[in-house]
Amino acid sequence: MRIYPIVIFSLSLLCLGCKQAKDCDLLIQNANVLDVETGDIWENKTIIITDGIIQNIIDEPNDYKAIQSIDAKGKLVTPSFIDTHIHPTDVFGDREKAPKSLNNNSRKKLSDAYLPFGTTTTLMMGQPESWLSTVLTWQSNPNPNLVDVFTTGGAIISKEDRKPYIGHSMVENTYKAQAKMIEYHNLGIKHIKLYYRLNNPEFQSAFETADSLGMKIYGHIGGFNLENQTINETLSIGLKNYEHLPTIPNSILNSSEDWEEANKIFAENFGELNSESRVIQYLLELSRYSETYKKNEQEEFIDKLAKEKVSFSTTIHFLYQQFGETYFTKPIDTTLTELQVERCFENFKILMQNAKKMYDKGVEIRLGSDMANGGKANLSELILLCEYGFSVNDAFKIASINGAKAIGIENEVGSLQKGKKANLIIWKKSPFDDIKNFTSEKLIIKDGKTILAE
Repeated sequence: MRIYPIVIFSLSLLCLGCKQAKDCDLLIQNANVLDVETGDIWENKTIIITDGIIQNIIDEPNDYKAIQSIDAKGKLVTPSFIDTHIHPTDVFGDREKAPKSLNNNSRKKLSDAYLPFGTTTTLMMGQPESWLSTVLTWQSNPNPNLVDVFTTGGAIISKEDRKPYIGHSMVENTYKAQAKMIEYHNLGIKHIKLYYRLNNPEFQSAFETADSLGMKIYGHIGGFNLENQTINETLSIGLKNYEHLPTIPNSILNSSEDWEEANKIFAENFGELNSESRVIQYLLELSRYSETYKKNEQEEFIDKLAKEKVSFSTTIHFLYQQFGETYFTKPIDTTLTELQVERCFENFKILMQNAKKMYDKGVEIRLGSDMANGGKANLSELILLCEYGFSVNDAFKIASINGAKAIGIENEVGSLQKGKKANLIIWKKSPFDDIKNFTSEKLIIKDGKTILAE
């Protein structure tokens, strides 16, 4: 049979129009993808993942051939969580119970406290220096089956008469402060925590040295008297990242009369400040005092925090569990009277109202559990945020991109975008339908690999 040239030419054009299917590791199809930056949900999308990285998010996957494919069936897909304030002592043992060194099972034990609940990245805010070598090995060797970790080393404090806590690192003078920052930097530590028990001039020396080395710097600022550093003082030095929303009033009470009156009011309502629970109740009572007697100063302070574009970690479940029931804890302090419990709830509401005001004005609040069972605490915090005025998308943003920015890894994680790590959650039930669904069954993908969820 004779084939005419025009037919051959037409067949050639047809073959040229054929597209070779592209290989990829994982396709997640029919997904409703949350953009945490805008709050938009992109419906019926396909997420293309290769080598643990999101290659694209598209409408149709016709041009791709995957090793594994997941049909999300219209379920919500969000970034996984980032906890910017953990302590490994909460997992491995604290004080006299702390091991001298970490073993081969330690990283798995740490991961089990966070990864099954959707937290794929953590920042250690103070740890024994004897654990540093092992933790830094974890930091530089990510594993799809294990939580990613960053560390600040020991929280930096000034020389004291008492024996320092195992998660602190003491510096005796400005030269030692400078040397400690250089030592940490040379070890591969990229983040530093300055504690409120670090006094000037050591504080400024440590900050300026770490800053000159390009390290991320965080501060737990605000003790319980006028001798401690305040946020206003550290803002003037240049510190932008702060720990724990409940510490804010400590920097607003600016006179001995304020502290004396606040202590008197607390004693009248709660008695002696003689336990950890009482310290928590005291912090909440300071929120009430600041709101009642320092309203103008408080408003000016919040405006200043927003203008300076600071970030704050949350640590709200740790407070709430002392007097309120959460999805996995009963109230810890069972000695409180009904009136005291009611006052705690009122004080917590004041704290959260001011946190929402800060957030709305531009302060970047980020997730920070600071306790054992950190993965569960993170879910509890997201529920608490929503119960006290934050939107569901606010909660997701606080739990993901805001933490990534504070750690300095926003180009790698924190949102679902082309070129970022495939760290995400597929929700069986959407928290947008009911905030209790934060604790619902979920499928967790880390570095493009499926993790068994809770």
